[in-house]
Amino acid sequence: MGKKSSKSNKNIYNNETLHALLKDPTKSSRIIAKELKSYRQKIWREKKRLEEEHVVWGYTAVIDEGKLNHVSYVMLLKMRPMNKELADLMLKRLYERAQEKQNVRLQDLWIVNGEYDWVLRFSAPNHATARRYYETIRYLYDEYLLEKPVMIDVNFCLVAEGKMNPELEKLREFIP
Repeated sequence: MGKKSSKSNKNIYNNETLHALLKDPTKSSRIIAKELKSYRQKIWREKKRLEEEHVVWGYTAVIDEGKLNHVSYVMLLKMRPMNKELADLMLKRLYERAQEKQNVRLQDLWIVNGEYDWVLRFSAPNHATARRYYETIRYLYDEYLLEKPVMIDVNFCLVAEGKMNPELEKLREFIP
């Protein structure tokens, strides 16, 4: 039998504080309270509750990788079913931040349903570094891979972390 929905979780996605944090997580509780015509303490408590319940599990800056002389990539992997050894390997590498030792910034790692089982989004300073990271993934996860992973370099990001690229008009540069 499923968990009973608590009052605090029932309308979590209708939460004005959550929407304010999604729009701009750098705003103070005081400013959010003023915009929502509420009280700072109420907003602060709601923000803490969202964090404690792991509805919000982090805040991040959305970065234009190209301006940092990095290239963005997506890697798609078809994997065997999850088992203890695979989960342990994944967790070990994540906790150790192994990709950072290869000068790679891991931005997202999703386990998905569909044609692929994992989707990685990462950036690297150049194609050679990205290729070494790709080969590391192929080597370390070889016994779990169903086929060779696909690596795609990203030309232009229109939306990241729900934020529209402020230089969206550069999309027109891709018109032949």
